[in-house]
Amino acid sequence: MYADFYTQTPVKMAEFSDRPMTPPPAEEQYYGFFPGRHTTAYLEAYVDNHNYAGQTIRDRIRFNSPVDSVVRTLVDPNTAEDGSSSAQWTITHSTDREIRTAKLIDATGMTSQPQTPNLPGASAFRGKTLHHKSFGQEQPLLLQDPSVRNVCIVGGAKSAADVAYACAKASVVGVRRRREIHWVIREDGNGPSAFFAAPAMSARYANSNEGFYNRLLAAFLPNRFGGAAKWGSWLKWLLQGTALGRWWVKRLWDGFDKGLRGFHDYQREEGREMGFKNLEYDVPIFWQNDSSGVANHQDFLTTIARNVHVHRRNISHLSEDSITLQPRSDGSSGAEKPLTVPVDVLVYCTGWSAKSVLFPSYEAGELGLSVPLKDADPQTQARWQELEKAADPVILARFPMLKHPPAYRKLEPRETPFRLYKAIAPPADDSHSIVFLGKMVVGNNFRTAEAQALWAVAYLDGRIRDLPARMQREQEVAETVAWDRRRYLNKGELGSWFYYDVVDYADMLFEQLGLSSHRQKGVVGDLLKPCFAADLKAIGDEYKRKQRM
Repeated sequence: MYADFYTQTPVKMAEFSDRPMTPPPAEEQYYGFFPGRHTTAYLEAYVDNHNYAGQTIRDRIRFNSPVDSVVRTLVDPNTAEDGSSSAQWTITHSTDREIRTAKLIDATGMTSQPQTPNLPGASAFRGKTLHHKSFGQEQPLLLQDPSVRNVCIVGGAKSAADVAYACAKASVVGVRRRREIHWVIREDGNGPSAFFAAPAMSARYANSNEGFYNRLLAAFLPNRFGGAAKWGSWLKWLLQGTALGRWWVKRLWDGFDKGLRGFHDYQREEGREMGFKNLEYDVPIFWQNDSSGVANHQDFLTTIARNVHVHRRNISHLSEDSITLQPRSDGSSGAEKPLTVPVDVLVYCTGWSAKSVLFPSYEAGELGLSVPLKDADPQTQARWQELEKAADPVILARFPMLKHPPAYRKLEPRETPFRLYKAIAPPADDSHSIVFLGKMVVGNNFRTAEAQALWAVAYLDGRIRDLPARMQREQEVAETVAWDRRRYLNKGELGSWFYYDVVDYADMLFEQLGLSSHRQKGVVGDLLKPCFAADLKAIGDEYKRKQRM
């Protein structure tokens, strides 16, 4: 964890409900956003302070035990004692050790396997290469070593912006001779990240996250998750199902987009020579076709504008000590010819692979995980495509505004989408033997982690009442995939991009469990109050009462 790395989630939201986090000192906060080391300290304390049957969470973790494989063995119902089909899972780890279990939780999430491009000339490059996952460990080399003069960052997401900012701060205050920083965002991709401002648009809220993660704003989001309360269903219908409502939704988002572009001033004079204008996002922020983040330092964009060369070009090749960029295809002034820049350190901020390394592709596909298209079973893929094709008009009838996306550069998918019921359970697993947690991208992982964990336990225990039949579960999965593709464009192709939909998604899971203690009393409070972690503090006890545990 490096000093300039700040959270994307502010105080009161960046915590679990059963153990509030002591807020960092006020001088370390920027509109409630704070250095990531405080989250590390919070999680370290969390695993030590939760004790069950004489063992803490830390006691139950097997460190340095990489999993080599997970194998499922189906039990024949004719030989099972209770006459039902079930599964036995065998986990092989640390080369030759095995664990056998009837219930398995895969919590590897979406950020376990770094993804790096295979660039021409990579074998000839003699500099240092790393993925942003290792940036904190490599901090002394990048930010303190005076021999590192030229850093190149590849990628357009918020992680690239964080690395660029940290390097720029070090180049200003930590090195006698100025360090050159180049940030390359490929021309034929989704484009640069959109940066939310940290301040809220309303004085009612302490920051932009509070202003966004409430149920009134959630009603302006065309998703198939929320509207649990009667007023919620009515408000969703009004805003998404009527022409007048959709006019209001469009007006709000257009105004927000225009205000955000103006606030960040991508055409500012101080960044003109550095190419700062290349950071302006391509697609209106409503569609979230990039990897958005929060400008969570007061000088975040100013520091980048003054100290980072931003290039919107495709990469031609690497050489021994440089990277060569292709000319811009649009003939932009100053970018008509190839550009070669020296590089000592190359940082790939290029995201993560969706492919599971625990299961072979045939098993992963059956479980509803994303697999490379070349490895997908043709019959299974064809069946799902038919279901998703049938679901598409259903989604457009419910959310007409998704019929007309803006112009964008459509990328051909390389993987199948995730096809998990409620983004957790394989729809074909009638044995209730396995769940997957964190197989989604959202704006607040703490809230979804609590909601998913409780739902997953209920599912594994067979305690979800009125669980739909397999056919209905598959239909819901198909509708979710069809919706995600329409709603989030390229990002939605994996069927796991729910970035704006944290509130409604969590409410949906709690509703299916019959829980309501997280809701506020009164319509106004339930609509306007930010969804803090503390709202869930009674949810576990409520669940136990409901289940008579």
